[in-house]
Amino acid sequence: MLEEKSDFRVTTTTEKSDYSTVIDTHQVLAIGNCLEILKDENIVPRNKIRLTVTSPPYGLGKDYGGIYSDKFNLDAWLDMIGEVSHLVYEATAPDGSFFLNISPIPDYKSKEIVPLDAYAFPEVRKQGFHLRNKIIWHFNNMQNPTRRLAGRWEAVLWFVKDIQNYIFNLDKIRVPYITIGDKRIKGTGRNPTDVWYFDRVNNMTKAKLGINFPAVYPEPMIERILKMSSDRGDWVLDPFLGSGTTMRVAKMLGRNSIGIEINPKYVNMIRRRVEPEKATVHGRTDFKIINYGSGTSSK
Repeated sequence: MLEEKSDFRVTTTTEKSDYSTVIDTHQVLAIGNCLEILKDENIVPRNKIRLTVTSPPYGLGKDYGGIYSDKFNLDAWLDMIGEVSHLVYEATAPDGSFFLNISPIPDYKSKEIVPLDAYAFPEVRKQGFHLRNKIIWHFNNMQNPTRRLAGRWEAVLWFVKDIQNYIFNLDKIRVPYITIGDKRIKGTGRNPTDVWYFDRVNNMTKAKLGINFPAVYPEPMIERILKMSSDRGDWVLDPFLGSGTTMRVAKMLGRNSIGIEINPKYVNMIRRRVEPEKATVHGRTDFKIINYGSGTSSK
């Protein structure tokens, strides 16, 4: 499925911004259960994925079109996280990363807050990954409960396969200095830290964009992650693709991508968002759909 690439760089330096070379990219959408598809090396090869970024269902009762029930059982959820993390680890390049976005949730019955990131950490680490940062994704637009403080953050756990060697393009994600005009400040910007502010994609915005999906990543956050932990021409994986944001941003940044989505209902929406007929500054891209289990594919 993937073209052979033997020049994976083991580095913690910055990516060179050379856009003079055209890179044609490939976007692969696999429809089916990620626990089955991730095992298929013809679709997700071993040791080739530079970056995985994903957000699994985690018991908020969201509607996934009747294909998946979002009712929560912690033990079953942890088993799923462990299995997915194991398969992602096998697919990850030696200097690759795994970004796992999960949120604290209220228990369905008692309403006690369950810190899912704390539960997920040992399951993912058990597979061989190392935690490099716990990133706090802070936002404002959300519900306001009356019997507890309003939740305004989710966790993004950044794991690496090798704690000594991994891609970290800091210069690609620097943000403006807080102090303006101080002559003692040098460089192009500051480290964005491990607390990130990005607005959530609300229902009004989703309606304007024609996105019919319960939870949608803000594109600027995925852009930061892809720039930070992958280079042009790399392969990016999202096992719980959802609305297709990871593939869309991967294409716009000159990355190849594999997205796995269990619900065929979202194929047309994802295809429209990726816009395969349009070229970017990086080159042209093709879009392939694999209906896993049926043995068919289309472009």
